[in-house]
Amino acid sequence: MDRYRPHERLVAPAQPTAAPGWLVAGVGLILLVFMVLNLIYLWVLQALPDWPMLRHELSDGTTPRALWLILLGFLPLLAALALVLRVLHRRPLFGLLGPPGPALRDFWRVTRALALLFVILALLPYPDALAPQQRISLGDWAGLIPLSLALILLQVATEELLFRGYLQSQLAARFRTPVIWMLVPALLFGLLHFDPATYGSNAVWLAGWAVVFGLAAADLTARSGTLGPALALHFVNNVSALMWSSMQGHWDGLALFALPFGPGNTAMLAGLLPVEGLMLLCGWLTARIALRR
Repeated sequence: MDRYRPHERLVAPAQPTAAPGWLVAGVGLILLVFMVLNLIYLWVLQALPDWPMLRHELSDGTTPRALWLILLGFLPLLAALALVLRVLHRRPLFGLLGPPGPALRDFWRVTRALALLFVILALLPYPDALAPQQRISLGDWAGLIPLSLALILLQVATEELLFRGYLQSQLAARFRTPVIWMLVPALLFGLLHFDPATYGSNAVWLAGWAVVFGLAAADLTARSGTLGPALALHFVNNVSALMWSSMQGHWDGLALFALPFGPGNTAMLAGLLPVEGLMLLCGWLTARIALRR
């Protein structure tokens, strides 16, 4: 399709190892290396003097250091991806981004547009039942910003390099139909976000929104021929969710505001899901407009 012609810039480097066996081997090796590196990371954390308290904090992410360590936990996955790419596919990690200049340009262009959209949405009034409450002072929150942004970027870059960079390009090199190379990574992305122990009956819907997000990110990647727009969409989304307003008592350690309910309140969370879907749609359309300018 003509609108996805730029995607060839990402697909071409994957052609030499486009056979399905290469992808299966690659995914298997990534999982194996990640498990080993992740065990080492956990061993280091368990060796810390205050591990018993830290372990409790890590279970719900209610302190800055807990969320920082959770986000830093994506580094072993990024290292595993880089190693398998180099050894098995003879590809550099950041080659998955596409041409560096256009990728950076697309990232900043979409980030600026989405940041403006976020400001507009943040100024809209909330229903009383959903109105977030400030949880820390503005000064304390500002001090968390530099490291928090860097680690959120690490997290979203790892996920986008894996799902839209690696899986999407390898599948597209073998299968020409977007139904496969867009949908398969998106479904896997959604599956990894399926958490019924935390979200109860809403877990299926939240995983579904993750699939929709994956499809939106895949579309932006294919239209631009770089990972820049998908990174921007993911980055602004996660900054909003982790640093602006989070659910009370759940991954709110870096947030300036907290919603007046936690994930256990299934009725309140269900009422928020349509809003989340509308915001995702607005973000995707905003990114599309930004890319046309």
